[in-house]
Amino acid sequence: METQIPVVLHAATLSQALPVCAAALRRGRRLSTPARLIVVWCLLLLLDDAISLTIAHVRGRNLWYQYPTFPLESCIALWAFSLWQSNELLRIVYRIVIPVLLLVTAAALLMPGRAAAFDDVVVPLYSLVLLIAAVQTLLYRTFTSEQLVTREDWFWIGLGMSLTYGTAVAIRPFAQAFITSRPDWVADAYIAKAWTDILAFLLITRGILLRPNPLPRSGGRS
Repeated sequence: METQIPVVLHAATLSQALPVCAAALRRGRRLSTPARLIVVWCLLLLLDDAISLTIAHVRGRNLWYQYPTFPLESCIALWAFSLWQSNELLRIVYRIVIPVLLLVTAAALLMPGRAAAFDDVVVPLYSLVLLIAAVQTLLYRTFTSEQLVTREDWFWIGLGMSLTYGTAVAIRPFAQAFITSRPDWVADAYIAKAWTDILAFLLITRGILLRPNPLPRSGGRS
């Protein structure tokens, strides 16, 4: 008997299209460069889910497809956060982290149990790094900004990405701990994550719809 997928999981996937639609509705009003990268990130997430679902129907297992796509999506998001840094040193640090993550990914994929290494090491590592990037950007830019932060694209997008990567980091160890003893808890956790992702992409959409203030060129006050 085929298990019916909860509607909220489909809604969470479709919510990734909201920032893309918001960018299209701006009608010539320019997005900041990092916000454009986040739109690309959302578009790649949508394409990834669509192609992954197709492969799953045809071959039954689709993890291998994420080996190139997941690092690409994550590095695009991390580069966007580097552009939101108002301190040159922080920008450099972010850009150094990207090749380091790619080296870790390559090493994991060269291991004999590469599927387990990718699932247990690479995905959690990227999620944790992006969670840190989102929270750091929110805190640093908020404390150094002289503008009203609710009028800044990085504020809403950072909030949204903090939510989606925060739940991504938390749910993996939770699922591994309770998948055998309490699978119902795990199912409820994934449904809760889906609702959180919907909220996250609504916040990101809010950021895409804003007219951003220009980024400063050097460190200090933004």
